[in-house]
Amino acid sequence: MYEMATVVSIKNNDHITVACNSSACESCAAGALCSTKGKTFTARNSGRNSVEKGDTVELYLPPGKTLLAGFVALMVPLLMFPVGYYIAVALLPDAGELVQILIGIGGIALGFLISGIFSKLRASQYTPEITKVIR
Repeated sequence: MYEMATVVSIKNNDHITVACNSSACESCAAGALCSTKGKTFTARNSGRNSVEKGDTVELYLPPGKTLLAGFVALMVPLLMFPVGYYIAVALLPDAGELVQILIGIGGIALGFLISGIFSKLRASQYTPEITKVIR
């Protein structure tokens, strides 16, 4: 999928800091779930487009990778709750339900840790790509 963004700063030509345009944010389908509204993020410029601060650029985010990243960030922690809960039920059958729920919540924390590690290890693969400069 393609999105528009504004160049905020240029660290080097490979990694450009951009922010979503407010007009792009209004038309974006992920508006309610987006964590980048009003924030900056890094985009790759491997096509060596000539960009300057303030330019409007078109970003490409591969749909499959975007869905996978969303799944890992949102669903893995949620799916870890029942895993933690049922491991507690199996290993601590005499423990009260409160303990089992707390271990399930620990599973959610473990899920966020797994998501964070995944994000750090695969960050370069999930970085948006600048496809063209609109100015």
